Amino acid sequence: MLNSFSASTIKFARAIAIALLLTVFAYPLSSPITLAATARARSAQGISIAVPDGTELTAITTEEISSKTAVENDPITFKVADDVVINGHTVIAKDATVKGIVTESEKSGRMGKSGRLNIRVESVTAVDGQPVKLRASKSGKGGDKTGSVIALSLLVSPLFLLKKGKDAKVKAGTKIKIFTDEAKTVQAK
Repeated sequence: MLNSFSASTIKFARAIAIALLLTVFAYPLSSPITLAATARARSAQGISIAVPDGTELTAITTEEISSKTAVENDPITFKVADDVVINGHTVIAKDATVKGIVTESEKSGRMGKSGRLNIRVESVTAVDGQPVKLRASKSGKGGDKTGSVIALSLLVSPLFLLKKGKDAKVKAGTKIKIFTDEAKTVQAK
């Protein structure tokens, strides 16, 4: 009796094993849940997009920059005005920080001499965290009154020689067109 019980138990176990194997192979190896999770993981990683050299973007000054207060090599920051989108994918996000530097600053002076201010943009951070080199220059020059001051001083009085020129200023919120200065592959969103 023990032998007949064991034989039927073995047959039953085999039947269960076969049923389990058939069940496993009857379902696809990638269930819809697994496929959805894989798609989410891929979209989180992004898609590789080539950002060509010369891609245009607009930056906005975040604070006033003046020849009266700025000195050469002062760091300055801007914000990207709008998302930079290539092939339907954002490669540089709106409000990304644009780094720049003051390359020349000269205060205004007497005799109507205007101030000078030159700045250079250097880089912006792409959506995947990579720095992207930029190029552009924004030069400002205050109102130059040298000619009018000298002409007026000859006609009226030497006191006009003491008239001071205006400082060069770039007001907060000023839009500046800038361009990428390199080709870069970015993991876009």
